[in-house]
Amino acid sequence: MVDYAKLIDEEKARKDSPLASAEAQRLRDLDLLAYFRRIEIDLDEETAKANIELEKRGDPKIEGPYRPAKVEDRIEFALGARKPCCRLVLQSTSAKVGLSRVHVELLDNAGALIGQADYVIEGEGSALMTYRSVVEGFPDRSAQLGSAEIAQEVIPGILRGRFA
Repeated sequence: MVDYAKLIDEEKARKDSPLASAEAQRLRDLDLLAYFRRIEIDLDEETAKANIELEKRGDPKIEGPYRPAKVEDRIEFALGARKPCCRLVLQSTSAKVGLSRVHVELLDNAGALIGQADYVIEGEGSALMTYRSVVEGFPDRSAQLGSAEIAQEVIPGILRGRFA
């Protein structure tokens, strides 16, 4: 006969163990880095589209995306004298909280902050979902964004010097 009470208690203890928490955090970090890489690829594609138009007009092209000093959780862009002009940073929380974000900063020629946006990431594994942040850390669940939509907001933001 199976002692379900004992089985449930053992499974709960196993899931709450420090080793299980550490492994869950490691897997979440890998999933987030893979998603951040997807955002980087979409940013690169969107940058190429913008640069075609900038080149036609003889304006400085957007340089990037690039990672400063091989940092895995940061992407930067440059535009003319603004180096960097935009920075995206992946900020992760513990697996138990399950909430992370991509923080985007627009910078002026002196490196001062002139605009920012946050994209909250929820979920696990391949079921990660991204939303605009209504208030710091709180997602606007009325509109889910994919990595391509994030790129389509960030690149125009670089050209405008602000987010719409």
